[in-house]
Amino acid sequence: MIFLIDDDEIQNLINSKVIEVTVSGIDVQAFTSAEKALEVLESGESPSLIFLDINMPKMNGWDFLDACGTKGLKPRIYMLSSSINNKDISRSETYDIVRGFICKPLVVEKLQEILGTEQLA
Repeated sequence: MIFLIDDDEIQNLINSKVIEVTVSGIDVQAFTSAEKALEVLESGESPSLIFLDINMPKMNGWDFLDACGTKGLKPRIYMLSSSINNKDISRSETYDIVRGFICKPLVVEKLQEILGTEQLA
């Protein structure tokens, strides 16, 4: 299973389609709220990967990462953001659970590259 966490429903739809055409037989669960995604993680769901946006209302991507750390959750996360700010990229590298930083949009070639290094369950 792959989680998409982005407050933009259109981005979630596009990213879901990219995943569906690239990976067969994997479930995609999209969240427009980081809080809801965190609740699902806490309930025991264990996605193979999470693609996480930074800029979201209420709980942003950084808050989500901090909450995962506080709660001892260790999902494999790729930041998927429209930010090209080097400070955001550097900050993402301070989190052990962040595997990489991708500038939107998610494209098939980038997803294939990620899948070449990640083992999906």
